[in-house]
Amino acid sequence: MTTVVISELDRSIQDGLEQIFSAFGGIESLIPHNDGLVCIKPNGVHFTPYSYTDPEVLAALLAYLRDHGYRRLAVMESSTGGNFTRLVYRINGYTRLCRRYGAKPVYLDEGPTVEVDLRDDSCIHVSKFLYDNIINRGENFYLNLPKLKTHSMAQLTLGVKNQQAFPIDADRMHHHNHETLHRRLAALYALTQPDFCVIEGRDATAHGHIPTQAFLDECLVPMNILIGGKDTLAVDTVGARVLGYAVSEVEHLRLCAEWGLGEADLDRIDVQGVPLETFTERLPNTLLRRLHPDVKWVNGRVRACQEGCRGNSENLQEMLTHDHQGRGGWTLVCGSGFIEEDLDDLPGDILVVGKCACEEVGDRLRMEYADRDVYLVPERNDLMSNTRYQTRLMGVKPVQMVPLNPLFIVWNLLLAKLHGLNARVPPLLG
Repeated sequence: MTTVVISELDRSIQDGLEQIFSAFGGIESLIPHNDGLVCIKPNGVHFTPYSYTDPEVLAALLAYLRDHGYRRLAVMESSTGGNFTRLVYRINGYTRLCRRYGAKPVYLDEGPTVEVDLRDDSCIHVSKFLYDNIINRGENFYLNLPKLKTHSMAQLTLGVKNQQAFPIDADRMHHHNHETLHRRLAALYALTQPDFCVIEGRDATAHGHIPTQAFLDECLVPMNILIGGKDTLAVDTVGARVLGYAVSEVEHLRLCAEWGLGEADLDRIDVQGVPLETFTERLPNTLLRRLHPDVKWVNGRVRACQEGCRGNSENLQEMLTHDHQGRGGWTLVCGSGFIEEDLDDLPGDILVVGKCACEEVGDRLRMEYADRDVYLVPERNDLMSNTRYQTRLMGVKPVQMVPLNPLFIVWNLLLAKLHGLNARVPPLLG
């Protein structure tokens, strides 16, 4: 039987960690005291509150490791498209925690890269640090620290999906669609599996992975738990059940099980700690879709891919509308399968998102609406370009979305570029 522990944080986070590690013989039996590096991979997708692994849990884990004699620590991440990790660390407090506990902050979107082949017959470029220290880790230890979240495009984002950060920005967006997203996530997990996984579940997120701050009362569910184990797929299987999902509903988990990458049968998992029967609610993964009432959406009649062009466009627009008071008066087109009347009398400037829509109607819209600005985002999930044009159309400068003094933003961007930033960032002033 594979063991997974659900610890309740009724006393302290460190007590919760101790309960988990004790079930496996203690931290020293898991992580040998050698010259290896202990690499922690939180979910630091964005700086929006409650989208990332709780800094207090990361702090407790770093302190726990230091208390047990581990001195070579690193915290590694590569944030979502249209953002850069150095900035996210600065805002969410990871930079300060690394300094306090002597951990090395590792920005996987900076520095040299290496090309690697994946099981889905594609190749990606990854950070050389990741290649040398995780994929070929030797005596190093890889500790996965995701957050307990639903996801509007992948159903859930737990330990397996936490490795979506591994490809550089340019290699992520091509496979973010209904045909290949889940297979790509499983292939990334097949590339390398964590040595241990702890899901941070102080608050679980519903309605997607980056909650709109105006609707936090609907998007946050207090859980006050950690879920941990040596088999990340088993940990995700339990995490999925806690959120109300079966493995059969989460395609990347099902694929990992089919490929023999871990245990995904709850009957073969020894769940210790909080009983699974405690969790009776199913948290919705679909977006609230409270979009701007004065933005006209034209979705293709054949397909408008939730895993790609449509999903992130909706998430971004909801955020810009309600958290940043963005304006309407324009049109967004995405998907495939349009008829003549769909494209008649479109209001305002036009944004065409995704490969399908750009190829099918991009040129036509530029000719028919030659007196307007018609912006094309020809990749399926190009968050940088999507953010650039939606902020422009909604009258929000990207710099206004960042809760940091603009001078510090510019300084961190310059530092990132000096260190070989490969993530693409929208112009700060739009």
